[in-house]
Amino acid sequence: MSYRENFLFFNEGTDAANASGDGAMYKSSDFLGADLTADNVITLSFKSRNGALTDDTVAVTLSSEGVVRDYMKALASALTRTNGGMLVCHSDFVGNNGSLPDHIYPHVSGIEITTAA
Repeated sequence: MSYRENFLFFNEGTDAANASGDGAMYKSSDFLGADLTADNVITLSFKSRNGALTDDTVAVTLSSEGVVRDYMKALASALTRTNGGMLVCHSDFVGNNGSLPDHIYPHVSGIEITTAA
């Protein structure tokens, strides 16, 4: 079976990812791990997109309805899909059709992307 890469997309705001740092896309093979860093905050680590020795991170804050275990299950499913393609992990951007995109997990209240310098 051939391997097709999955890509995970994150967008920080309600506008399109049109400013530096607003959005990020990572290959599933660049995923390094996840840590619970605060109440309902999961910090995802990826290999740096710019080749730095430090990791890029995406801090995902779950809403009050969110369950850490359920988010991690959804993330694991997204990372291991066999058909490849792009998945929206989180975006508050409302598109031209007036609706939010489908997410891998619905109970996310915000994210913060930190790209290694």
